[in-house]
Amino acid sequence: MKKYKKAIKTIIEFRKAFSDIDPKVPKKLVGEIGEFYALQQFERLGLKPEHKGGHGGYDIYLHKIEKRIEVRTSLLKNEGVFPKGINFYGWRVENKNQKKTEKFDYLVCVALEDNFVKPRFYIFTYREAFRVGDVNIGRFGNVKKKIQLFENKKTYRNALKSKQSYLITKYERDINRNPSFFQNKWKKIK
Repeated sequence: MKKYKKAIKTIIEFRKAFSDIDPKVPKKLVGEIGEFYALQQFERLGLKPEHKGGHGGYDIYLHKIEKRIEVRTSLLKNEGVFPKGINFYGWRVENKNQKKTEKFDYLVCVALEDNFVKPRFYIFTYREAFRVGDVNIGRFGNVKKKIQLFENKKTYRNALKSKQSYLITKYERDINRNPSFFQNKWKKIK
């Protein structure tokens, strides 16, 4: 567990130094720290995680229970999808041209603040992750399925009132009404 803690600390320090030069965080860095946070949690749970590092169609293999984990990490963002001030965490579930299905058994979505500390984890079974309906977002034409979790209840209500509310699928509405059904539900993973 010490190696993940050290890696997380190093990335956070790099982030602090890098932000003075260029405030835009490299996507690879966001993804890596999310995976390290998840690896740390799985190690605490005694599930014997192995970091696949992009070599297997999923990010982590849990040897103790023989399960594949996909980790997606997001900072709070808007991306010009909704009106200004409506921010969300967004995780891609499936691409439109994705050939292989059932790449993972569980999806762990990591929500990070800009400073990369205090991650929040949302755990979805494969079936739950694929319950989100298909979407067609002009700017992100390759995204077939996604999960958007809004910053808070007020932001979610504002998103529902916006012209872009059609982008929020029925299941995403359920997720936003009841995020506690998914947050830190590590016991789902068995």
